[in-house]
Amino acid sequence: MRQVRCYSGSVNRWECDENDHMNVRFFQEKHTQCLQAALRRLDVLAANEAEAVNQLVQAQHLRFLREARLAAPLVGVASTVALTDGRTAVLTELLDALSDEVLASCVHELAAVETVAAAMPLPSHAGSRGVPATDTAYARLSGAVRDTVGFREIGRGVIQAQEVDAQRRLALSGYMGRLSDSMPHLWAMLRGPAEARAPLEGGAVLEYRLHYHARLRAGDGFAVHSGVAEVGAKVQQFVHLILDDAGGLAATAQAAGVRMNLETRRAMTLEEAALASMRAEALAPVPTIAGETR
Repeated sequence: MRQVRCYSGSVNRWECDENDHMNVRFFQEKHTQCLQAALRRLDVLAANEAEAVNQLVQAQHLRFLREARLAAPLVGVASTVALTDGRTAVLTELLDALSDEVLASCVHELAAVETVAAAMPLPSHAGSRGVPATDTAYARLSGAVRDTVGFREIGRGVIQAQEVDAQRRLALSGYMGRLSDSMPHLWAMLRGPAEARAPLEGGAVLEYRLHYHARLRAGDGFAVHSGVAEVGAKVQQFVHLILDDAGGLAATAQAAGVRMNLETRRAMTLEEAALASMRAEALAPVPTIAGETR
């Protein structure tokens, strides 16, 4: 299946975060731009359907393979790929324009895409590396049971007009952006205040899987409830629930992240005391929880 070029741009200063690399929300925003162009160029959807990309995307799986630093020239390409269950999805990749190295990949699962016979196999660098391929089991719990398993509220706010599309629905990058804004609260709960941590320590995401359940709109209130699901010496697994004002699920996310030494730009190995502290704060496993599920 042909691969089409859908984006050219670069990393702006205002897209970089406290770790001095492009924030995940802007990776996702550029992937979404690629997807919007790709749906027409790959003849997957008609132009009028492609315009409704926000509503059509059911899930996204992102892999962050390399950092994108300030002023890095970026190129975005797209192709159709076959998932293991036979469905067709759209793969977008952001590349360093100078080296052609893949910086990040995103598999977009869409509601309206029919099976494409010529879809290529999913490349290994875009596959799952620890984050489950299905939605989190915590999403099936009723609100009353969710409140008993250890989720913490780390974000809250109201969707602003500049965050939405022409139909007043929150842009896809807005969900990632709100999660990114909230994560320092969770890290502070798990690792203590910043001044008590190792110098030049930051957080970096390796992998994200998001499922969209109901679209938030301009003026809607929301809350982010999160917890750590698995703790490893280098990699930690997280679960995030984005809830609407009524406590219903707007989106769910599963992520794998690391603490990063900002001087060496490498993942840190956490000491046993820190690991024990984080494990004590981990979410309770779903199978051991008594209660009604939805």
